[in-house]
Amino acid sequence: RRWYFPARDRERLFQTLFGAAVGDRETPEVVFVEHHLAHAWSAFYASAFDEAGVLVVDGSGEFYSTSIYTMSRHAAPRAMRHWPRGFSLGALYEAVTRTLGFGELDSGKTMGLASYRNSQIVEPLPLPLGDLLGDERPFFDMHDATRYKTFVDAWMDYLAQRHEPVSQPASRLHEDRAAVDLAARGQRTIEEAILTLHAETVRLSGYRQVCLAGGGALNCVANGRLPEPVFIPPFPHDAGVALGAAWSVCPPENRGLPVSPYLGTDLSSASATRLRDAGLTVRPYSPDAVIQLLIQEKIGAVAEGRGEVGPRALGHRSIIALPAEEKQRDVINARKGREQWRPLAPVTLPSYASSLWPSQGDRERYMVGNAIVSDHGRAVMPATVHVDGSTRPQVLHPGSAPILESLLMGLADRGMPPVLVNTSLNPRGQPIADSVNDVMTAFEAVRLDFAVINDLIIQRDRRTP
Repeated sequence: RRWYFPARDRERLFQTLFGAAVGDRETPEVVFVEHHLAHAWSAFYASAFDEAGVLVVDGSGEFYSTSIYTMSRHAAPRAMRHWPRGFSLGALYEAVTRTLGFGELDSGKTMGLASYRNSQIVEPLPLPLGDLLGDERPFFDMHDATRYKTFVDAWMDYLAQRHEPVSQPASRLHEDRAAVDLAARGQRTIEEAILTLHAETVRLSGYRQVCLAGGGALNCVANGRLPEPVFIPPFPHDAGVALGAAWSVCPPENRGLPVSPYLGTDLSSASATRLRDAGLTVRPYSPDAVIQLLIQEKIGAVAEGRGEVGPRALGHRSIIALPAEEKQRDVINARKGREQWRPLAPVTLPSYASSLWPSQGDRERYMVGNAIVSDHGRAVMPATVHVDGSTRPQVLHPGSAPILESLLMGLADRGMPPVLVNTSLNPRGQPIADSVNDVMTAFEAVRLDFAVINDLIIQRDRRTP
């Protein structure tokens, strides 16, 4: 649903946001879009589907945690079913993450840690999956209007009473049996729940094609288990709701092509003179020059054009290296201040991807799915293969990231595997670099050996302290 603000409320809102002077002029119409509906629009309009079922798996939006819609480019969306906060998969997973000692935004660490459970038999946590499709109450029988944090706290109390405490620091959690077991149970619960909800979305909507959105759609391991056709945008979390709300008022014109993730700041302001004044060696970009640095096991960055809008680096703000030596993962993790047990991701060309992992469809366009690596992949890119033999792949489509594409093609021309490590260009605790200043800050903080900024290669001048 969308609500339109009356003129008087609209004027008050604009005065609050922009000052009293705005009251002297006519203000634009203000539309309020439900949180989950904005999520749904962001996923559906970003896809190439004309109609689809849309599944939103979230922590909480207004009073819902999960929603299913039927959506079409030719008709108004239909809400098929909502689940209240008590069924929140996000609350459960956040509680697991915080119990492990991570921050509330560190769910990706929980997902990576879960892979260290070497047993195939993992008992899910008691979120009653059958109740997701039935009429019974959720595990915690609270009022629907209960605050989201209350559900998270209830899950944390439950876990504290029934699980051994975590005894190792974050850097050694992969050696902590209790921590790995808890992460694996939380992860398995999410995977089974999302599989069940996906099947319910197909049943209720009548469409095989399904779009996913919400914070739960960032769980790439769960995403990797879903059957095609499925679409997950590069911004399924709350960063996408502004775009979804805007699209609900003014739909995008592009049809038939998935959305570009490169909607951030343009690096056109990069100046060779300014970079030299900063004490850097600057030379024109050539793929051969960068490939030679990579062969020398140097770790660098690629920054070109507009930045990525989502949480994944997709070639416009990426740290890169050759993945042929497993030790590169440890070096990159150390320089970024990441735990050594955390995995890295690869990027390759469409023509080579099938030799590395089974196709993930559009999921591998945005690095939002998980796949098991082939024997050939384990041999040529060990730095990007996780402990369970999986990876979170990206396939670089022609023209999407020209510099990265030229490097991959250059590797292929030399008879080398056209695959690179691709992880986000940012210091620990900071978002992905967007502006030129962000790129330079990350370059220094991560102690990179080189960086490509548009058509320039930069390195430190050894003569400069």
